[in-house]
Amino acid sequence: MVASSGNGRGGTGLARRPLVDEVRDAITTELILSKAVLPGQRLPTEAELCERYGVSRITVRSALRSLREAGFITVRQGFGSTVAPRLDIITSGIDQLCSFETFAAQQGHQVTSAELEIEEVSLDEREAEHFDLPPGSRALVIRRTKLYAGVTVGWIIDYVPAGVIDFQTLTDEFAGSVLDVLLEHAEIGVDHADTDLVPVSLSGALAAKLKVRRGTPALQFDEITWSTSGRAVNWSQAWLLAEHFKFQIRRRR
Repeated sequence: MVASSGNGRGGTGLARRPLVDEVRDAITTELILSKAVLPGQRLPTEAELCERYGVSRITVRSALRSLREAGFITVRQGFGSTVAPRLDIITSGIDQLCSFETFAAQQGHQVTSAELEIEEVSLDEREAEHFDLPPGSRALVIRRTKLYAGVTVGWIIDYVPAGVIDFQTLTDEFAGSVLDVLLEHAEIGVDHADTDLVPVSLSGALAAKLKVRRGTPALQFDEITWSTSGRAVNWSQAWLLAEHFKFQIRRRR
C-alpha cells in the first residue's frame, strides 16, 4: 500500500500529498525507473495496481493518465499500459565545472535550447544579494528551456551583472550556455562555482515550462560562479527533470 506522507492528528501540520500523485510516483519509481518493467513491456493491469497500492480504480486511472501525459507510458484500448522508450540518462561528475552542453557532448549527446528570453533588468533586493550589489544594479538575464532529443528536460535562468562582460558580447556569443561564454573570456578569470543541489516537486509555473504535471520530481541547481578575484560573475538556477540526469561525485580518503 502507498505510504501516507501526512501525519494526521498530532502531526507536524504538513499537508498530505494527493493520493494520485503518490501512486503515480510509486509506479514511476518501483516499476519504470527501476526497470522492473522494461520499455515495450506492459505494466500490471489496473486491477493488479489497485491491489498492489491499496487504492481505487479511479485513483489508478488518474495516475496512469498522468504518466501517459508525461511520456512514461502509452495506453491502447484493450491492450493496457505499455512503458514508453526512454532517453539515455545524461551523466556527469558534479565536481566538474562545465555546462550541460559540454558534459552531454562528452557522452555523444546533444542538448539544445528553446523558448529563449534575454533581457536587461534591475536587480531586486534578493537578486542583488547574490552579487553583494545594491538593489537596482543592472544585470542581463537569460532564460531558456533545455531539450534533449526534442524532449524538454530542463529550465535554466542565468543572471550576469553589469561589468563582468559587455551585454551585447554575451548576447552575440551565447549559444546555449552562459558559462561557456564566460569561460572563453580569460580576462573574467572564472575560477569555481558553489552549487546547491536539492530535489524538489515542481510548482505549477515550472511544471508548465517543463511540460509536465505539477508536483513532478526534479533536481534544482542554485549556483554562484566566482572569479579568481572573488567576484560573483554569474548566478544560475536550473530545474532538471530527474529521470534524464544522473550526477556523481567521487569521494576520496
